[in-house]
Amino acid sequence: MKKLRYLKKICYVIAISIILCSLKVYAKEKYEIHFLDTGQSDCILIKGKSFNILIDTGVDSTADKVIKYLDNEGVKTINYLILTHYHDDHYGGLEKVLSNKKVEKLYIPIYPNSMRDIIYRHAYLSHIEVKYIEKNFIIEEKELSLKGIVSNEYDEHIENNNSIVLLGKIKGKKYLFAADIEKKMEEEIGNKYREEINNCDILKVPHHGLNTSCSQEFLNIVNPKMSIITCNGRESPENETLNRLKKINTNILRTDINGNIIIR
Repeated sequence: MKKLRYLKKICYVIAISIILCSLKVYAKEKYEIHFLDTGQSDCILIKGKSFNILIDTGVDSTADKVIKYLDNEGVKTINYLILTHYHDDHYGGLEKVLSNKKVEKLYIPIYPNSMRDIIYRHAYLSHIEVKYIEKNFIIEEKELSLKGIVSNEYDEHIENNNSIVLLGKIKGKKYLFAADIEKKMEEEIGNKYREEINNCDILKVPHHGLNTSCSQEFLNIVNPKMSIITCNGRESPENETLNRLKKINTNILRTDINGNIIIR
């Protein structure tokens, strides 16, 4: 009987030790969000201790720069690679990334587009798992979630409005990665997801700060503490957009001025 109680105590101690170790590992999970300076294009790295996410790959002409940056950051594997839409300033560096890095899963928008089929076939032949981004898309990891916001209707005329918007919750901070959406999609998101996108910590400013996007109403809803513009400084940002951002007293950072921007 005493031996049985002794064994129970040992099992109890072991169980508590396992729980504490698990909590310790969980608490140590760290994330860095890197907004790469790829000119008038998007490439965002979410770097964790145990996995990496890449949102878009920049334009083709900056692909070598992206690979070098990933190398310097010690990124060998990209667990999730997400393309927000089918414009080459967002998928242009894809081929080089697939050739130089181990990509476990590639997520691409499901709506019809000639590039969708080309990208799917290329990735499939490279033995990479490809999944379509549909409604209810979400990635969940330790202290991180990325929820896809997809338009209710396919826009045949403006590709930007088909962009996948990602609402991120990372280590207690709220991010809105707004891709290239224009005012029509901003209005749709504002109406449907007002409470979810309200008072974000960080907004990836849509469409590189061009005046096609960032309506005052949208900015008032998101009300970000910090707004990051991925741009080259020549084509954008436009003054109208900057003025609207200033009205909400957000801290504005720009890749053309600040270079690579890292949020820790």
